[in-house]
Amino acid sequence: MRKIALVVNTEKPLALDATRKLIPWLEARNYAIMLPPRGADLVGRPDLGVPQGDPWATAELLIVLGGDGTLIRAAQAMASLQIPVLGVNTGHLGFLTELENSELFDELDSILAGNYRIEQRLMLSVAVIREGQVVFTTTALNDAVVSKGPRARLAQLGVSVGETVVARYPADGVIISTPTGSTAYSLSAGGPVVGPTVDVLMITPICPHTMAARSIVVAGQEQVTVTVLESPGEVGLSTDGSEPIRLLPGDLVAVSRAPFSARLVRRHSYSFYDVLRRKLANPGR
Repeated sequence: MRKIALVVNTEKPLALDATRKLIPWLEARNYAIMLPPRGADLVGRPDLGVPQGDPWATAELLIVLGGDGTLIRAAQAMASLQIPVLGVNTGHLGFLTELENSELFDELDSILAGNYRIEQRLMLSVAVIREGQVVFTTTALNDAVVSKGPRARLAQLGVSVGETVVARYPADGVIISTPTGSTAYSLSAGGPVVGPTVDVLMITPICPHTMAARSIVVAGQEQVTVTVLESPGEVGLSTDGSEPIRLLPGDLVAVSRAPFSARLVRRHSYSFYDVLRRKLANPGR
């Protein structure tokens, strides 16, 4: 029996309702289903609960029901298993998701029949190095952000590409972004919009206290290092909007391409630039 993994935003009633309808729909088509235990409990199917990890590698498709945040968290957790991810928007913006909730059952038969393509999205490996020792590692789909705490005074952050120091920013922070993340926080900070499959990383300072600071675009195979040179207050590292971990003066944040990519399911008609126009160019329409 073929297997489908489901991840549902357990805080969204619409996502839970869609999942309750999707489970019998898939079972009627002879699919075995697995969900994280909490999600399985909330949709009334605790028998389908399987902790995320290696058992999920047997799934041929991961369907994420929620918004962009749910998809990003699922990609972080599951990208190393290289399962194709189909996002279903039951949230607000849905920039990364492929289907709207209203079209799920009209389109899913075709997708399950193999009528789709895979879009590879570059992911980040992020490490915090303190006194020569790696003290924290994680991955990210959108970005790694080094930023100051709530105090108004600026942090002093150094940025290197490979072995070369390229900038020193007195700023609120620095964003290291993937092309996927170019339409997220980096865009709000004045960074460029980059096509999602372009092999680059972007470095964008946040509110730099200088007239000369600009975003820097570097090759995807480069390592970008942010050094906390000094700060009058707290400085933290956040990846994909996560709760920040505290950094100390002298800490290095090393950011490079992850050894795996997020594999997003796209219909053949999908166009990033069409989505860009519809979702971001005219957000009030």
